Amino acid sequence: MQTVQITESPQPTPASPSGFAFSGLQKGILLVIILGVLYLRLALRRRKRDLVCPHCGKRNPHHLTHCRSCSAPLFRG
Repeated sequence: MQTVQITESPQPTPASPSGFAFSGLQKGILLVIILGVLYLRLALRRRKRDLVCPHCGKRNPHHLTHCRSCSAPLFRG
């Protein structure tokens, strides 16, 4: 009787279906870039709603009715 030894050959790793395979560093850099763009969009949107005082030229949050610096009325327009 003859004994047969079965040896398993290592399976090759399958290729990525999309062709892209990011490393950990690349994923981290991509995440930082995306978060930076989102932060800039939110900051610009918030700044766009600020009211500028006609008297002293200072920026004020959109919910105020009078300027923080000089107490002049802020007009919405």
